[in-house]
Amino acid sequence: MLALNKFFRLCSLNKPTALCTKPRSISFYDSPFLVDHQNTKIKFETSTSPEEWSYVERALPPTIVPAPVPKDRYPSQWKPQTDDVKDRPYFVPRTKNHMLPVYLCLGQRGIRRVTKVRNVQGDIWLLEKQLRDFIQPQDIRPIRSQVNEFARYIRFHGDYVNAIKYWLMKQNL
Repeated sequence: MLALNKFFRLCSLNKPTALCTKPRSISFYDSPFLVDHQNTKIKFETSTSPEEWSYVERALPPTIVPAPVPKDRYPSQWKPQTDDVKDRPYFVPRTKNHMLPVYLCLGQRGIRRVTKVRNVQGDIWLLEKQLRDFIQPQDIRPIRSQVNEFARYIRFHGDYVNAIKYWLMKQNL
């Protein structure tokens, strides 16, 4: 601590000592370490070899999500979407990541919870009734829901994401 006090005292007196540093330049461009980099050439070489391009393609991220590998059973209990949807009155397509479009929306600082089922095709009113009949025995409160046919979504007031996903997986949708 005494050494720092001595250093500041010597520098404040403007005496030429070994402890004082040189004064700063007035302008940024007057700095002695400034170097003009515009004339510096960067050395590189280009290659059009297909053998080398295969290594570049491996490093690039894929542009689309690959199709899931078909298996009898997946460790995460996930099921791929079935193809036999022609005889069903409604259909809920998967997202581009092969997941169910069921989301939990939080509002009013996390107090209001709304479950949203998106991208419903077909008879949206029948799907809402069947989901309501499935959820109602699990909750003592009446289930409030909103159906928007134009935007193709159903909103349930409450956190029913896991129950709806379970029911949709059980129905093979």
